[in-house]
Amino acid sequence: MSTGKVTVRDEQSQPVAEFRRILVATDFSEGARAALEYALTVARRFNSKVYLAHVIPSQVFHFVSPESSADAIQKAKVFAGGELRRWIDAGAMSDVEHEELLIEGQVWPALQELIEAHDIDLLAMGTHGRTSQKKLLLGAVAEEVFRLAECPILSVGPEVRLDAGKRTELQRLLYATNFKPHAERAASLAFALERAHKAKLTVLHVAEEGGDPSLDGHEIVRDFLLKRLKRVMPATCKDVCEPEFQVRFGEAAEEILRTATEQDADLLVLGLRGGRGLAGQLPSATAYELVRQAPCPVLTLRS
Repeated sequence: MSTGKVTVRDEQSQPVAEFRRILVATDFSEGARAALEYALTVARRFNSKVYLAHVIPSQVFHFVSPESSADAIQKAKVFAGGELRRWIDAGAMSDVEHEELLIEGQVWPALQELIEAHDIDLLAMGTHGRTSQKKLLLGAVAEEVFRLAECPILSVGPEVRLDAGKRTELQRLLYATNFKPHAERAASLAFALERAHKAKLTVLHVAEEGGDPSLDGHEIVRDFLLKRLKRVMPATCKDVCEPEFQVRFGEAAEEILRTATEQDADLLVLGLRGGRGLAGQLPSATAYELVRQAPCPVLTLRS
């Protein structure tokens, strides 16, 4: 099996992302199954190795008596191991290099350990919306991972639907940028995915309402921003990529979600500010909202 290394680079030849090793975190939910399907789609294009991992949360055994804990842990491992193998068989992964990982501990520290131990280039996970409290709408674990993980993250939110019996494809990509350095660095990744998947890429900027509200004023701003959008295209792509450039006016998250829905996007690509978040903080309100509500998976890349 090929283990060829694919490196996406920016115009200064700095590595942006490598998809040699993809970690899929599963709790055996439908969201995690969708994350695996999309991770496999990427892996097949980039000849990646996929690690399917399950963390047995150590805190659940705090309520088990000491004399019963060893037996409970063993039973949990047997069950989880069986589920991992069943998922691999059901996922038709014979054409992808893969490995099962089963670990016990607190979920995020355990995943962080796996990311470091296996030099993971992309983490894929499902999220859910089981509570009405805004802070927890990604799920406590998914929110912690989204806030702290430094590798690119492929997040599959509760609004993503898979077609039963149909292999996922990345045919329509949406890259949203606000022209800040952390956003523009993700451009190289978006264009690389366009080439790898032979997909249709839309490059979008949402201009906040303000200034001259007239149609003429909007057109002047639109023309200026379209020219700026075209400058985010890496030099290596200018003769081989055919993206569509769009400028919309309004609230950023709302317009990005509307565009993703109208274009039936298969993937949304975003750049995030670098550095780990502090306790209780998320990368940005817009990024959080998009991961929570997007009709397609969201691929985030830190600067």
